[in-house]
Amino acid sequence: MSHAAASDPPPGERAAAAPPDRFFEVAIDLLCLLGFNGYFKQLNPAWERTLGYTRDELMSRPFIEFVHPDDRERTLEQNRRVRAGDQALAFENRYVCKDGSYRWLLWNATPVSEEHTIYSVARDITARKHAEAERERLVVELRAALAEVEELRAFIPICSYCRNIRDDANYWQSLEQYFLRHTNAQFTHGICPTCLERHVEPYLEEPGQGG
Repeated sequence: MSHAAASDPPPGERAAAAPPDRFFEVAIDLLCLLGFNGYFKQLNPAWERTLGYTRDELMSRPFIEFVHPDDRERTLEQNRRVRAGDQALAFENRYVCKDGSYRWLLWNATPVSEEHTIYSVARDITARKHAEAERERLVVELRAALAEVEELRAFIPICSYCRNIRDDANYWQSLEQYFLRHTNAQFTHGICPTCLERHVEPYLEEPGQGG
């Protein structure tokens, strides 16, 4: 134990021996330094893995060109507030990939005014956003299915022969009785043309006219 302890360098020496940008290079999240002029000044390799562009390509154009057109206005407004001294906390927008697809990024950023630089970290939350969209789609489908069930429950069971209606207590009653119990409707009785021709007029014919 004493031999191993003697061979280990002091903690301060270990920290000094490690490259100062090692964390920047190996970080899984997307780290960047963005100048107040709108151009990236430094990016870690996670950007290349996530978006497919080289870091040189990303730094050669204003950052806003890589933002989804629908997200640009609010992204520029958030950028303006950060340059004025605010922080960006859990800000979401979409960045275009080299293959034309889009990735959702979740941002935290803070400015260093004397350097005219914004220090930012972004996390790829595309999988989470897709899961949320799928969940919302399923909720919509479930609500539609429930509405259909409610509509089916509203159907009135009626006898095919006598036209009596079955109520919720499974009792059969006439159409008039059912509506009088469940509505304020009042019935006036008449005869439709079809029934008049079929059931009434034959009895009004004079004897011998029927052929």
